[in-house]
Amino acid sequence: MKRLIILSIIAVSVTACYSGTVRRADTAAVPDTAGLLMTPEVQKVFALRREALTDTIGNGIVFLRSDYGFDGGRHEYRTAGNFWYLTGYAQPGTIMSLSGADQSGYILYTRQRSIRDIIYSGSQPDPRGIIETLATDTVMDYAEAENVIIASVQAGRTLYVDFRDNLFRNRVSEILKQKNADGRLLKDIGPSLAEMRVHKDWHELKMLQKAVDITGMGITEVLRECRPGMYEFEIEALLEYVWHRNGSPMPGFESIVGSGENAVTLHYSANNRMMEEGDLLLMDLGAEYGYYTADITRTIPVSGRFTREQRDIYDLVLMAQKAAIGEMKPGNGMTAAHRKATEVIISGLHELGLVTDPASQWQRKFYTVYHICHYLGLDVHDAGSSGIPAEMIRTYLTADTVVGRPLEEGMVLTVEPGIYLRANGLDQIEMLYGREAEEGEIDEFIRRVGPVYEKYKNIGVRIEDDVLITGTGNRVLSDAVPKEPDEIERLMK
Repeated sequence: MKRLIILSIIAVSVTACYSGTVRRADTAAVPDTAGLLMTPEVQKVFALRREALTDTIGNGIVFLRSDYGFDGGRHEYRTAGNFWYLTGYAQPGTIMSLSGADQSGYILYTRQRSIRDIIYSGSQPDPRGIIETLATDTVMDYAEAENVIIASVQAGRTLYVDFRDNLFRNRVSEILKQKNADGRLLKDIGPSLAEMRVHKDWHELKMLQKAVDITGMGITEVLRECRPGMYEFEIEALLEYVWHRNGSPMPGFESIVGSGENAVTLHYSANNRMMEEGDLLLMDLGAEYGYYTADITRTIPVSGRFTREQRDIYDLVLMAQKAAIGEMKPGNGMTAAHRKATEVIISGLHELGLVTDPASQWQRKFYTVYHICHYLGLDVHDAGSSGIPAEMIRTYLTADTVVGRPLEEGMVLTVEPGIYLRANGLDQIEMLYGREAEEGEIDEFIRRVGPVYEKYKNIGVRIEDDVLITGTGNRVLSDAVPKEPDEIERLMK
C-alpha cells in the first residue's frame, strides 16, 4: 500500500539568488527545465515513483546527485538517469533527498550562483518555480545536504545512495567513519531503482514512442537522400538535423553509421568513410526525447538496390527478427527471442553453404556474437536484471534452452539479430575456437565454406526494432520505420 505524501504549503518570499530553505508556496506554474510541460498528470507520475521507492526504505533516507555518469561524449549535459527518474529535474549541481519517515519528505538541494556564473551560464531556476513545477516539499541550499546526511547518521538512519556514484558514495562513507557510525548504514539504492525502471509507465511509453517516431523520420529522410559518393558523416548530420527539427535535443547514444567493410564492425563509430556503389549502409541509432531514447537499426543498399548476395543475408536476418518478435510475449523467458533467431539464422546459413553442421557449437558461436535483446528506456541499455544465471553467462548465447526472467507487460526491449561476414573472419576461427573443434575440423570447414564465404564477405546486416510487451503479446513501437527490402528499394528510387 503506497503512502500518500502530504505536501506542506507555506507561503514565503524569496529572491532569485537565495540562501537557506524555501518551502512549497502558492506560485504560478513555470515550464520545466527539459522543455516538456510538467503538467499535473506528469507531476503525479514522478510522485508515484517516489512513493513506491519510499515504501522500500523504511526509516531510511535516499540521497542522489544529479551529475554522476555524465562524460561529455556526444551529449549535451545530461543529468543522471536515476535522478531524473525520481525528479524530472535537469539542472546540474543538484542533490535530492527522499524520506518517508518524517516531515522533510522530498527535498532538492541546489547551488547558489554568483553573478559571474549567471553572466556566463544564465540564471538558476527560481526556487518557487522549482517547488511548483516539480512538486518538491522543500528547496534548500546545496551545502545543507551534508548537514542533513550528518543528522541522519547521528539518528542511526540507513542512508541509501547509488553506488555507481563513487564520488558521493565515498564522501558518505567518510562521514560515517568520522561519526564512528556503523558502515552498514550505507546501502545501495541502485538495484531498487533498476527494478522499478524495468516496467514502463504511461509517461515513459509516450516519451519512448515519440523518440522512436523522431528516429524514424530521420531514417526515412536518409532513404530519400542516400547515394554513392556521400560520406557516412553526411548521413549522420542529416539524421541529427531531422531529429532536431522534430524536437529531439540530441542522440540517445553515439550513432553507428557504417558502410562497406565498416558494416561488419559491431560498434563502428568513426563515421568518416565515403560510401561507394554496391555498399551496404548499416545505421544503428536513436533520437532522445524527454530523456528517453529509441534504438533502431536499419541496413540499406547505398545504390538503392540490394545485390543478390546482400538480399540473401538481409532476407535471412529479417526472417530471424520476425520469428524472434513472435517469441516476445508475457511468460516467455528473456532468451526465447534470441534462441529462435539463432535457430533461423544457423538453419539459413546452412542452406547457403556457410555452416556445415548446424549442431556444431563453435560454428554457432562464430555467427552468434551477442544477445539480441536488451532493455530500453532512459538509457539505451536500460537498467534491470535479465535474470540469466551466472553459471550460464558463457554458454547461453548458443544454448537450446531458454533462460532468464519471464517477460512481463510494460517491459520495453530491443530485438536486433544480425549477420556479420568479416573479410578475414575465416582466418580468425582457429584462434577463437581451435580448442573446441576436433582435429582437422576447422580446416575442413574452411575448405568447404571458403568459396561461399568469399561471395558474401564484408556483408553486414542488422535489423533492430523496439518492442513493448503487452498483456497478450507485444507491440512493435518502431513498426512504421521501413524495413521490408522491397519498400526500402522503392523509397530509395
